[in-house]
Amino acid sequence: MERLRVDRSPIRLLLMGLVGLVLLVAAADIVWGHWLSTPPHNNAGVITELGRAQQRADFVWGAVFAIGGGALFGTAVVMLLRRRPVLVVYGDGLELFVRGPDHSDFVIWDRLRAVRSGRDDDPEASRSRDVLIIDVTEPGELPADPWGAEWVGDSLHIDAGGWQPDVTEVVVHAQLALTEHRRDLA
Repeated sequence: MERLRVDRSPIRLLLMGLVGLVLLVAAADIVWGHWLSTPPHNNAGVITELGRAQQRADFVWGAVFAIGGGALFGTAVVMLLRRRPVLVVYGDGLELFVRGPDHSDFVIWDRLRAVRSGRDDDPEASRSRDVLIIDVTEPGELPADPWGAEWVGDSLHIDAGGWQPDVTEVVVHAQLALTEHRRDLA
């Protein structure tokens, strides 16, 4: 029985798509429109040598903006249309998507000690991030190099940024299911 399904926040995906769309419009402006960007230098409508160099640079920047914006916009649309869970809490265990978005691992409660939340330092940023910490007694088939997570000793730390519902609610549901499972065994 499914108790809780955790997805990526649709608001965050929508914002990511909007940023991609802005980058695509900026690329069109830089290369063709020049509504906000400066057009290449010209002399009475004839593009000068300096203008040609500016035009080449505009094409390069326009291509960078178009590729980046297209990737952001496309990823956001696909992720909004193909809603894949990040984690599912069941009565008999957790379904984790740590091999990638299309591959899941099911971990029964007997292989887990605890499920809790915490904060880890983000190595790429100067801030900490919310994580779901799963204390594993028996890793079994779980990957050694998980996607969107990392092993810290016997604990799997899964990045919980942008989850809906929040990581604290996930912990409450998981701990209730784990407690019920242990009570049923006793």
